[in-house]
Amino acid sequence: MIAIRGRRRRGTGHELREVVVRAATDLLAQLGDVDALTMRAVATASGVTPPSVYRHFPDKETLVQAAAASAGERPLPRLEAMTRAYLRFGQEHPGHYHVLFSATNAGPTGLGLHPDADHPGAASHRRLVEAVSACLPAPDSATALPLATELWASLHGIVDLRITKPDMPWPDPDVLIDAALAAVRTAAGPGPQPTELL
Repeated sequence: MIAIRGRRRRGTGHELREVVVRAATDLLAQLGDVDALTMRAVATASGVTPPSVYRHFPDKETLVQAAAASAGERPLPRLEAMTRAYLRFGQEHPGHYHVLFSATNAGPTGLGLHPDADHPGAASHRRLVEAVSACLPAPDSATALPLATELWASLHGIVDLRITKPDMPWPDPDVLIDAALAAVRTAAGPGPQPTELL
């Protein structure tokens, strides 16, 4: 969840720009939709007025580009964005999701590939493990593997149950995503605290 901060006192341009980009990045990770992001919401989350945001970013597109670049440099928001994209894909393409993630005999043997060939999902799995590993204080694939597996199992369960049991009273996907990411967040440790502007 995004914490709405009180009005900030004026700081330097560079500090304020970082606060605005961080707020936009966090909001995008929460919303999972560029169209849902507003400059006013970013200003509120940053604790500044909308004109202060526009002073650094003339339009939403420029701000989103900066936020995307920032998320690429910040491992946990990038992982959060990945989880939201995974759920969104499953919800929007349930048939394709089942083919990709629930079909039996979809490994190398079942697909007629060489027995030593990588599983078709191996590259995606490696990216997930790498994304989890990047969140850890000391990146380590051996530690990341069980965390990534637990995360994937949780996400797959969320998507599969929502597809196969649509009439159940499921919690909001963001609540489930937060729960699925809890172990990774705990392993990542406390992140940097927002810098208060002077």
